[in-house]
Amino acid sequence: MKHSEIIIIGSSFAGVSSALTARQLYPNKRVLIIEKEGSIGHIPSSLNLLLKEEFKHLSDKTFVNEEQLEASGVELLLNNEVLDIDLANKSLIVEDENTHESYRYDKLILAMGSSPISERISGSNHPKVLTTKTLEASKKALQQIEGSDRILIAGGGQIGLEAADAFNQVAKNVTLVEASDQLAFKYFDSDMTQLLEQKIQESGVHVIKGHYVESIHSQDTELNVVLSQDLELLTDHVMLAVNFRPNSKLIEDQVQCHLDKTIEVDEYLETSVPDVFAVGDLIRTPYSHTETDYYLPLVNHAYISGKIAAMNLYQKTTSVPQSLRVTGSKLFGLYMVSVGLTEQEAALFYPIETTILEKETTKENLSQITVKLITKKESGQLIGAQVYSQSDILPLADLLAISINTQMTDEALAIQDRLFYSGDFSISECLYACALKSYQKRLSGVISDGD
Repeated sequence: MKHSEIIIIGSSFAGVSSALTARQLYPNKRVLIIEKEGSIGHIPSSLNLLLKEEFKHLSDKTFVNEEQLEASGVELLLNNEVLDIDLANKSLIVEDENTHESYRYDKLILAMGSSPISERISGSNHPKVLTTKTLEASKKALQQIEGSDRILIAGGGQIGLEAADAFNQVAKNVTLVEASDQLAFKYFDSDMTQLLEQKIQESGVHVIKGHYVESIHSQDTELNVVLSQDLELLTDHVMLAVNFRPNSKLIEDQVQCHLDKTIEVDEYLETSVPDVFAVGDLIRTPYSHTETDYYLPLVNHAYISGKIAAMNLYQKTTSVPQSLRVTGSKLFGLYMVSVGLTEQEAALFYPIETTILEKETTKENLSQITVKLITKKESGQLIGAQVYSQSDILPLADLLAISINTQMTDEALAIQDRLFYSGDFSISECLYACALKSYQKRLSGVISDGD
């Protein structure tokens, strides 16, 4: 039986983050990643970027490669699938193309990620249903869509919108189905998606809101997609961008799990079994300002949780932070950023105020920037923000995340000491201006109450 002190199952963002951190912290320990796919470093959105001609081959865009892992000292087993885990004896049975091998571990990190195949949608495993979670799945999707005209996307969140934008740019007939009455409702309020929905309509993408996909089945050479309320559509292919579920089946009978099959972990990401940690899309994450947790299968959460689990393997030192659900995308010509609670969410927990500022810019080639800040009514503490522009405002996401995480108020953000840009417009100025507007509005209310 082979032995590695630290074994990680899965080589996506969380698994790789765990491995690289473990090698840095414990240079005398063997760190082994076991991956059932034949490659590593695949970015699920690579297909979208390829269709937008940002590179030529799917394999051109990766977040890590084998050489980088080997240089760091991480051992890697590709094309090896874990068939069984015996937590009582700290052992695994691993299968490659020809043999079965047993491995022992001292510490185990579960990083198997999630699956886009929905248990709720009948027929979601149909051969003409497209996914992009792996490189092979993305290659298959690319091959299939080259000869197709119509694509139906299930889910109008960030993943679905990015896919719709990409398919639309290669002249596909795109239908986008969203169960909610608003697109991207998890990240943006309706007053911040009006321009986006206008641009989507102008692009020719057909949007169906208030319906969800119930089943998918073949009808001659086409797919018949049955939606709620007995609506049926014919299409060539379906792409799933909804109902992601954790790949916890291998382990769910040996560790405590939630009803949604996410694995229960403590604040240090250790499971109910000592020396076994779970990260990334396998777990829920505490959601900032809500005193609850959510299933948030986001890359930034996967990367951070992987790092934290590795830090806690031999001594519990670092608890997982509350997630701010930081997102940013370019959608139909608009750059959009969301950090923290939406107005609708925040109103469930606090008395709030919202402030919107449309900032005209004087800098050449920089478009108007629209900012929405969500603050606690009495203190002005920032708990959520949304920004959009036709110019690239994605770097604002980090500034907003730091501001919310450090519990800054609108007043503090407005007068924050910062670099002066002589003669130039800094995109961060729009945030400071919106914070000042929020503070002045709050201050005028205090003065009025005082009078």
